[in-house]
Amino acid sequence: MYHSCNIPDLVGHSIDKGRLKLVGTIGSGSNGVIFLAEDTTSGSGSPPTQYAVKCVVRAERNSRRYTLQRQEIHFHQILSSHPNVVTLHRVIEDKFYVFLVLDYCPGGDLFTFLSSSRAYRGDDAFIKRLFLQILDALEACHNAGIYHRDLKPENILISEDAQHIYLTDFGLATANAYSKTYGAGSSLYMSPECIGFDPARLPYNARENDIWALGVILTSMISGHNPWNNACPADACYRAYARNNRFLIEMLPLSPESNILLQHIFRCEAARRASLEEVRAAVNAFDTFFMRPALIARAGPYLRASAATYFEGSPFASVYLLPQASPAVSLAYTEEDEVEGDARGRSVSRRDTPSSVESSSGPRTPEMRAQQPRLEVADYTHGVGSVQLPGGVLAKRPRSMSPAGILRRFMDKFFTE
Repeated sequence: MYHSCNIPDLVGHSIDKGRLKLVGTIGSGSNGVIFLAEDTTSGSGSPPTQYAVKCVVRAERNSRRYTLQRQEIHFHQILSSHPNVVTLHRVIEDKFYVFLVLDYCPGGDLFTFLSSSRAYRGDDAFIKRLFLQILDALEACHNAGIYHRDLKPENILISEDAQHIYLTDFGLATANAYSKTYGAGSSLYMSPECIGFDPARLPYNARENDIWALGVILTSMISGHNPWNNACPADACYRAYARNNRFLIEMLPLSPESNILLQHIFRCEAARRASLEEVRAAVNAFDTFFMRPALIARAGPYLRASAATYFEGSPFASVYLLPQASPAVSLAYTEEDEVEGDARGRSVSRRDTPSSVESSSGPRTPEMRAQQPRLEVADYTHGVGSVQLPGGVLAKRPRSMSPAGILRRFMDKFFTE
């Protein structure tokens, strides 16, 4: 596996026959470095056009890593024209490196924005506008038969005026509807089946895994918290949610509508999760993503503290944080009774939303934090995801004599992606 430490500081060097000069470093990931580049051919009367250039170590031809590099480029080229996907302008290769020339987004990534900006907190129109754009980008991926598998705020860029978002980084994407590459992505955003704690280890649905990640992102956007660290029984927060699907609304200042939608996204059975169409319809129908101030004031101490931390410094703080707080009461059923239907349009009964006193005094949901992918692999398949190499030849996986390679071939006899 190649890491960013294998790439030297190229600032000051030029690529593309001198046309692009690398003038700074934007960031680095587990397998590459992003440089800021300036177009030296820009007119003298205007500032030079800037690009983000992703640099990765060039893989040996016909190796597994070579196939994955070509696959990432292929997927990005397919989706590049979408208005909510970062544009890939061209690919430049030399003897040692591959450079992906991308649009530069001076607004940075969504994780940094959500962590540092407070102006949007409590702004329903803003949350809806940005989240629907994320839906648009993911829907374009799925319509093209591409599943991202590393959907997270760090891989979503935002415009300088914070009005538009752009999906990027298709290094872990796959064209396989079902995958047995467990642990692909970042653990905070993985579905339970992708984490692969189930001893049966059946292939997971890559589409539903992306939808699960959407739920984690939405939770972060409207509360400043992740719902859990890992969606597995070993995680106290996820374990609490599995026993009581009102755990999140008892811990975080979510509106009843938001909580119901998250309940439909965070279903353990992947086949029962809300579809992208249902998520879009629910979000479009929302009056608010945030819990009403009267309910915040009557909530338990952890939820009140979470709301105070989230809304502090926001223009909407005076709206959502009442100066006085009545004695804490259980939120079980209080809000949801006022909602006539769930995200699928069905009526909701109290029996559908069990409550537990454990969640009000037990585990606490974690605050947002950045995370790199746990596993740097992607599935390879023919069809949409196949990689066309020079000469029109489709690349094949090289044989591996490592223990991991032998085990992979052994397991491949029993599962087909």
